[in-house]
Amino acid sequence: MNFDRNTIIGIALIILIFVGFSTYTTQQEAKYKKEHPQKAEESAKYPNTDSNSNVSTDSTKSSAALTAPVAADSASYGSFGAAAKGSEQLFTVENENCIYTFSNKGGIIKNVELKEYKTSRKTPLLLFTDKGNDFNFSFVSNDSKTTIQTSQLYFNTTSTAQKISGNQTADIVFKIDLGNGKSLEHHYVVNGKGYVVSFTINASNLATVIPQNSPITLNWNQDLPSQEGGIDDQRYNSSLHYMNDAQEEDDQSRDKEKVLDMPLKWVSYKQKFFNVSVIAEKELFKKGAKIQVSTPTDNKEIVKTFSTQLQIPYNHSNAFSFPMKLYMGPNRFNELKATNVSLDKIIPLGGSILGWINKFFIIPIFHILSRFISNYGVIIFILALIIKLVTFPFTYKSTLSMIKMKVLKPEIDELKKKHPNQAEFGQKQMELYSQTGVSPFGGCLPMLLQMPILIAMYRFFPASIELRQQPFLWATDLSSYDAIFHWSKEIPLIGNHISLFTILMAISSIVVTKMTSQSQPSAGGDDMMAQQMKIMQYVMPVMLLFMFNKQPAALSYYYFLFNIFTLAQNWIIQKFIVDEMKIRLQIEENKKKPPKKSAFQEKMQEMMKQQQQLKKGK
Repeated sequence: MNFDRNTIIGIALIILIFVGFSTYTTQQEAKYKKEHPQKAEESAKYPNTDSNSNVSTDSTKSSAALTAPVAADSASYGSFGAAAKGSEQLFTVENENCIYTFSNKGGIIKNVELKEYKTSRKTPLLLFTDKGNDFNFSFVSNDSKTTIQTSQLYFNTTSTAQKISGNQTADIVFKIDLGNGKSLEHHYVVNGKGYVVSFTINASNLATVIPQNSPITLNWNQDLPSQEGGIDDQRYNSSLHYMNDAQEEDDQSRDKEKVLDMPLKWVSYKQKFFNVSVIAEKELFKKGAKIQVSTPTDNKEIVKTFSTQLQIPYNHSNAFSFPMKLYMGPNRFNELKATNVSLDKIIPLGGSILGWINKFFIIPIFHILSRFISNYGVIIFILALIIKLVTFPFTYKSTLSMIKMKVLKPEIDELKKKHPNQAEFGQKQMELYSQTGVSPFGGCLPMLLQMPILIAMYRFFPASIELRQQPFLWATDLSSYDAIFHWSKEIPLIGNHISLFTILMAISSIVVTKMTSQSQPSAGGDDMMAQQMKIMQYVMPVMLLFMFNKQPAALSYYYFLFNIFTLAQNWIIQKFIVDEMKIRLQIEENKKKPPKKSAFQEKMQEMMKQQQQLKKGK
């Protein structure tokens, strides 16, 4: 191939230009890093703040576009133009429980690390992270060409890194001074211990800067990071909660976007064991808040994405102040209750009677035991034992009633032969019950009275952060399932593992069913309903195996203990307390006495007589 002189000179120039441009770019990058070390470090930490958009749903993208700040342009920011220029400065404030990283860019809390907790991968647990525009205020200025976004403004501060504890407090003040007494201020107060930070936005003499009837909006977007094992369980237990001043609380767990036509007291982003909440202290957030929940199903590192736009009730006074509180911590019942704004409602302890049982019976006992015992497997054992002792009178009455029914079974079978007519048989049966002093519902009612406690425990254990990452026997984490076998492919209903405590619970349930059936009157071969009920008693434990396989090990362990204690109670009652022969004699003695009818029995007999008369009339 032949090259003339001009071609060779052209190629050489192109190479020189390419090498020169590369050298210049490298030198400029090194100069920038030297002049702005903190900003360069932050850029390296968050290389692509929009990377999540590749894995988010369309609804998430629209929400991000709705609240994302534009690039700061000092010329278009009017009075705030000077604050649009600067360099980011980071410093930490550490108390007994948290490490807060503050930034002068936006005047915000950049990160919150919980010192007492780790993720399931044993890495530091960052509960809150702002990547640039996750928590900012927006408003319109009279002399600005675009909406002001505080995330693009550099606040002045004299605050520095510090470590506090006990009753100490740290005041963190970020301020933008516009001159002539006009200023915008973010004021934080961090306590020496706990998870609550006071946060106040102050606007001085900005009535001429912010137009009349123009709102100040708090834009809060958050990707909930995966902190636990099992993304499906985390998504099931994550929801956006909010409450108005009338203590009316609601939650949003499904993917949805809506506008709330009511003032709000607080908004909470709840994960399985942690939450971040914004609480209005004096005035409420104005009605018209926008909330959005979305699930990036193709991203296993993000549980859900929550977005909220809260309207600050800015009144254009020369000394406007809006105090708030930020709770960033665990879903501990006592911690949340101490906020005095009913934030504890985000813990799913159940409504009405279930909530009362958990709040005033189960939780106090659990916390008292945890003061003296460090092993939570032992605490659950003692808790199960206490509950069985409390419910022992119900168990005794139920067992006694079943034995009485078993003793009467031959006579009931005889009545059925003598009175093939169902109405007549029912009437004679009620007369026999009345004569012998046996209640046909004596075995059911005591068991039904125990059901609220059993259901309350079903709510309590999955919501108990105290069990998080607590090992017991083969279970490495009582707040998650105790898998003994794993496989790669998901099987419908059961998943990709099998839990040992769930197997033990199912087996013990079958044994309890077998033992209970021995105390009950046997069903006749022609009693199809009784036969079907008996089959269902054995089907239920198998169904529980599927229902509980993905539930926390603590829950299956508790129900396993409940079954073991039930077996022990029934054995003790039948072996040492209840004598079947004495019951037979007592029934015979009752037959000699005038029958005592309860109001229920009289009502039942009256209804049966009326049915017989109607049939005769036909």
